[in-house]
Amino acid sequence: MRESRRQAVLVAAVAVVERDGVRGLTLDAVAAETGMTKPGLLYHFPTREHLLAAVQEHVARTWDDDMADLAGGRPEDVTARARQAAYVRLCAAGTTRAELLLVLESLSEPGAHPPWAAAVERWAPTPAEDADDDEVRAFLARLAADGLWMHEASSGSPLPAGLRRRLVEALEAVPLPDRAACGPPARGAGASPEPRRP
Repeated sequence: MRESRRQAVLVAAVAVVERDGVRGLTLDAVAAETGMTKPGLLYHFPTREHLLAAVQEHVARTWDDDMADLAGGRPEDVTARARQAAYVRLCAAGTTRAELLLVLESLSEPGAHPPWAAAVERWAPTPAEDADDDEVRAFLARLAADGLWMHEASSGSPLPAGLRRRLVEALEAVPLPDRAACGPPARGAGASPEPRRP
């Protein structure tokens, strides 16, 4: 399958999840959404499980790309401060119903290591048990950003823009350690306005 066609299938699959939930993600539904025949879809995604795994990877890749756009580079090329700001801003940008449902679905698999978990660790790594106070505060900012993301996804009403802006500014201002424990050494920084959404 050409990459553009595969991308179109994955975007359509996310749209199906957004509309019908993860249970509604069937090969028939995605074939109908894309206009493909089911046998054509089966050629590339032989089972629903293959399709679901590809959708999870697509969402993780989108998150990773969005954070790179916000930070002005890949995680290994930007400062810990730029990584933290990108993570916070992406969480504050909100979530789609599909993203939330896909995250919850992946957590229901015992022993699963969803692809988005690796993306999160690249941008906002979990500190070691003996982390210093700055590392703990930086991780607390990650947890607060996750909470902001979950609040926006589950509350049914978005926060007022001014309050969201103040929360983001406070989370971005959390002190970061000078040591490399918060991630790899950096060569640049920066931030762009709004991330893409899948």
